[in-house]
Amino acid sequence: MNASEQNISGPDFNCLAAPRPEGLRALQANLVDRIKRAAVARLHRSPRGERMLLRMYLIGEDATERALVDELMPQSPPWLDRVVTQHLADEQRHVKLFTEALQATGGKVTTELKPDWLSRQKINHWQRLAHQYAPHFQHGLLVPAYATGLCAEQMAERVLGRHCAVIGADHAMYPLLSGVLADEKAHVRLCKTTLRRIVAPEEVPQLVRLIKEIRRVESSFGISGALVMYVASWILGGLRHSGSHAR
Repeated sequence: MNASEQNISGPDFNCLAAPRPEGLRALQANLVDRIKRAAVARLHRSPRGERMLLRMYLIGEDATERALVDELMPQSPPWLDRVVTQHLADEQRHVKLFTEALQATGGKVTTELKPDWLSRQKINHWQRLAHQYAPHFQHGLLVPAYATGLCAEQMAERVLGRHCAVIGADHAMYPLLSGVLADEKAHVRLCKTTLRRIVAPEEVPQLVRLIKEIRRVESSFGISGALVMYVASWILGGLRHSGSHAR
């Protein structure tokens, strides 16, 4: 293992922690959270709404699985193989669990799981950032891939945590969501540890700028994504509570 792969600790790696928005960004984050909480609650009022939520998670887990296979595994050094393989196994298990849950509600699972338009735009922005910053790192695209993965896992942790808080522990879907949430928290720790090992000290300033850009892209889609979800909740959500609320 060379010097860039040592476990580097220090204040510069504070950029890996989930950000705490301030000022206008805090107001935006609070607004997005309130809108999405209301949308989740309304979507759970009908089977169609719950199927939408399950499909949303299924597509997200499938996209993560594809990213691991296409982007991380081909570039990972041998010492990362076991870690990436375990991460992939977790995502494949999540895909299976959400598929089974969706089918149990009467939903159909197609072979093509395509993210929505807003998510595709966000992914495209992230991919451009990855290629823009890759030349600044000894490990090339591996660093932007893990930096993006970290931000995506932190977003998943936030989304699942909010969802669990809205439905409560007595809801039939809670064990599935809370189990996946525990895995996502472990993946956040994994991404942080890996970035500390593959980013050389002189590369840290570039990592700080990269993560700031990744999060800026994520934030720029916050309001629009929340509003789309809220509109969908009025279209798909019913006036009565669905039977799946209690176990």
